[in-house]
Amino acid sequence: MKHLYDPAPGEREAGERTWEVVRAAFEERLPSPRKRDWRPFALAAAAAVVLAAAFSPPGNAVFGSLRDAVRGERNAKPALASLPAPGRLLAESSSGIWVVQNDGSKRLLTGYRDAAWSPHGLYVAAVHGNELRALEPNGRVHWSLGRTGRLRNPRWSFDGFRVAYFAGHSLRVVNGDGTGDRLLTRDVRPGPVAWQPNAHTLAYVNRAGDIEISNVDKRNRNATVQTRAAPGQLDWASDGKTFIAVEPHAVEVFSQRGPRIGGLDRGIAQVSAAAISPNGKRIAFVETRGGRSTLQLTGVLGGPTGPIFAGAGTFANIGWSPDGRWLLLDWRSADQWLFIHSPVKKVLAVSNIRANFGADSRIAGWCCS
Repeated sequence: MKHLYDPAPGEREAGERTWEVVRAAFEERLPSPRKRDWRPFALAAAAAVVLAAAFSPPGNAVFGSLRDAVRGERNAKPALASLPAPGRLLAESSSGIWVVQNDGSKRLLTGYRDAAWSPHGLYVAAVHGNELRALEPNGRVHWSLGRTGRLRNPRWSFDGFRVAYFAGHSLRVVNGDGTGDRLLTRDVRPGPVAWQPNAHTLAYVNRAGDIEISNVDKRNRNATVQTRAAPGQLDWASDGKTFIAVEPHAVEVFSQRGPRIGGLDRGIAQVSAAAISPNGKRIAFVETRGGRSTLQLTGVLGGPTGPIFAGAGTFANIGWSPDGRWLLLDWRSADQWLFIHSPVKKVLAVSNIRANFGADSRIAGWCCS
């Protein structure tokens, strides 16, 4: 009985003739022994070394580390029991905003989004439907302001006397008690905005993608700072003398009204978030390259740059503790928050973020020891 995989009549002979032709052509193209390119053999040898290392105990440790990175940090707590440093957290989710106390207890303020702490954490500015509201962390509303167009990104000034926010495609400013609402500009890209410490001066991105520095209490007190790419985030140093702009592939450092005085160009790596430490001396930033993310530290005015944590997938946003000793990293792909002590690099991990806080949860701010 003929087997299903037996060759057809003449098939084997045809294959042998074809092989002889291919081999002869290949041998004709081989260079002389003295000119032979040994790079393919060297690459094969290097690959063999890598494979040998992978299956040796050190190699097993490396691959184990990569597997752990995909799964997240080991020994992670199933829920947030407490914060490792003084202060309170704001977190956002599809359900609303969470106010997390130092002991880990939390309160959900349903229906709110785009939340931001006031100075000293006395109030929260947040959006509820078509209203901008100022409320206490327990949910008690102090004032509200209705506006047409999508409201987003309210931010308090350093003293709490002003709140900047976006309404549709315009940038507006209201007093901290809810009075005096007014248009600041329509020449704006809704998104990043940051108040200068110790001044009613606001940094935002104009339609051209450059940064405008505007004193909101005085007319015609603007400065324009040119950027290489439209920033997605702005942050001031605590002394108000410098600020950073987070661009798609770079972090730029500017003086208070320009020009550029430093920064980092990360090449093809994607820079997704950055934050200046409370003392104004260090920048923490997240970059992603080839499906792997890294949290790094550098000086505001330059100096060495070094990774302090790396893992597979996506790191979302980051935040400093009020005392500047801890970084909170949102490891979105692992469904974990990591509290990372700097420079000791102690890591405290919390899992089940989506289950405990809701879908699309993110860190909104760590405030006020």
